[in-house]
Amino acid sequence: MHVRPGRSLAANAAKWMFMPDNDIVLKRIRGFHVGGRRRRITGFDARPRSRVPGDAPVAIDMNGDHMVGQLYAKEYLQSDARFALPVLLWHGGGLSGACWEDTPEGGAGWLDYFLRDGCDVVVSDAFERGRASFPPYPQFLSSPPEHRSLEAVWHHFRFGPGGSYPDPLTPESLRARAYPGQQFPVESLEQFGRQFVPRWAGTDEFALRAYAELLEKIGPCVVIGHSQGGSFALECARRHPDLVRAVVAVEPAAAPAGEPGAGGAPHLFVWGDRIDDNPTWVRYRDAALRYKQRLQAQGVRADWLSLPDHGVGGNSHMLIMDRNNQAIAAMVGGWLRELFP
Repeated sequence: MHVRPGRSLAANAAKWMFMPDNDIVLKRIRGFHVGGRRRRITGFDARPRSRVPGDAPVAIDMNGDHMVGQLYAKEYLQSDARFALPVLLWHGGGLSGACWEDTPEGGAGWLDYFLRDGCDVVVSDAFERGRASFPPYPQFLSSPPEHRSLEAVWHHFRFGPGGSYPDPLTPESLRARAYPGQQFPVESLEQFGRQFVPRWAGTDEFALRAYAELLEKIGPCVVIGHSQGGSFALECARRHPDLVRAVVAVEPAAAPAGEPGAGGAPHLFVWGDRIDDNPTWVRYRDAALRYKQRLQAQGVRADWLSLPDHGVGGNSHMLIMDRNNQAIAAMVGGWLRELFP
């Protein structure tokens, strides 16, 4: 399937929008860490500390060997897989693999969709996120962490126009200040904020090394990445074409600087609404478009799915959590099933 602007969603719906309603029957769920190296880290103050309230302080010396650079993955294996390749879900910046599990108001996420579609699925927490843990700052990480506020996310994730963050914060005020037709459940913004995790700048190569080790462990697979995870997915597809058999970049926040090779995996780029309202997202989209064109110049299949061009409006940057996220997952799933029937 080649996704072209101008073709109506309705014309394609019967062909590549499949909404599975199967029960999820798994033979195994397991979690594991991959990547990481032992690093000697010093510079800690070895003063006495009290670990338990009311207990006497004890000397705690954190100087020594630490594991740095690992990621965490949770693997869901079907009792009877109905798709040829495992699907890897890679999260974006300031988030963890939890973003694939459900939506802020309690609806189904993309993990649920691809499990019901019969796929083996691996959800990861990248280096310095979630259960991967993070090394100390400033003893190892040189820059301070970024902690995203609800106000920053409101604008950057295109929930509402700049300066429209409401005060007071109520479900009614959030709905009133959001973009008209907003698909993200803005009344659940606080619930969404509960899953934010700190992120650091300058750690991309650590994350990419760990993702490369995950690919080696899993073998040939499909990678679906959102935002920063989409950027990592594109780069890993470029570096490891023998392992990444298809890549879906959902609003990638960057595109590879290196040239893609000939014979690479098929690519699908997915974009939500109101990109042109935010200069940052215009830059990200245009960088991805240039990379798509470079892929095509190498003879690599690269498809572009802009949801508004198919009559689907109102999607935020968090389209994997938007109210119509299952329909978007179905579009992605249909694209994959045409590649691997």
